[in-house]
Amino acid sequence: MVRKEKSSLRLAMLFCTLALVLLPQTAWSKAWRGIVPLKSTRVDIERRFGKPDKWGGYDLKDERVSFDYRNDPCKGPYLSLGADNCKCLADEEAVMSILVEPLIKRRASALKLDVKTFKKTPINPFPHTFEYYNPTEGIVYTVDEVDDEIKHITYYPSLEDCEEIIAKRAQRNRNSWRGLMPLHSNRRDVERLLGTRSPSQHTLVTYNTDYESVIAKYSDGRCDTQGSDWNVAAGTLIELVVNPNPSFLLKELYLDSTRYKREEITPYPEINDAPKIWTYIDSSNGIIIRTQSNRGREGDEIVVSIKYLPSKRDDGLRCESKAKSNNTKR
Repeated sequence: MVRKEKSSLRLAMLFCTLALVLLPQTAWSKAWRGIVPLKSTRVDIERRFGKPDKWGGYDLKDERVSFDYRNDPCKGPYLSLGADNCKCLADEEAVMSILVEPLIKRRASALKLDVKTFKKTPINPFPHTFEYYNPTEGIVYTVDEVDDEIKHITYYPSLEDCEEIIAKRAQRNRNSWRGLMPLHSNRRDVERLLGTRSPSQHTLVTYNTDYESVIAKYSDGRCDTQGSDWNVAAGTLIELVVNPNPSFLLKELYLDSTRYKREEITPYPEINDAPKIWTYIDSSNGIIIRTQSNRGREGDEIVVSIKYLPSKRDDGLRCESKAKSNNTKR
């Protein structure tokens, strides 16, 4: 009899455990029904729910849900210039946000939010409606406080997941373009990517791609007062200038303002109605970005050129005389 009761108890516990596993997650959990922003993809969604309806979402039993995917290029070759951004480092078609609209009334008070961990923002022009945003968990609740009703729930990547993907995928060498890096790449690396353009003795070579004009400067192998600043072999890449064509807006680079010093360049006086020109200098990482004002769009700047130079980490490769001169300037 005791053995039978123990067996029944074990079965009951097993069924309880299965029920917890099979039940969908609550609408206020970090992941929605096992779908996690940044980690799940469009393929995962469509494998589970099929193709979306003509409005781009899914009507489920008690809620309507739609997904936003990573589908912008995030200026791929220039990612190393900007601030580390988990959106740009995510897989193509990764889920970036999930918007859930309950189709039955759900009480906001049932959330039992720790308001200290949420930023509260009023939603205009809707009276008594507020957003509660927790950036650590990456979740936003839109609630009507008078009706005690959850209007929407939006899931974003959590801070932890963002930091994880940045740690794994962010480029540590900022002065790198498509894998080419001054002092660490050579003519062979450049020509493997961009093709052969001129005799091997030329130290300044222009290459053209479908979207850029690229000027590469190579070392001649000398290390004297008339030669290179760098004690490296002949043919080593020492400078790379990329001129994007067509140009794009500076804001598309998502620059980290703490890394760049902004300087305005005085235009040549003989040029009438010359655009304003600026440089953004990251001297530690060896990057100079030149921009100019965008005609017809006040406040916008377009990228004219990006220069990649050796970084401070490579100062040990300077010619001895240049190294002493550089230390004196400091």
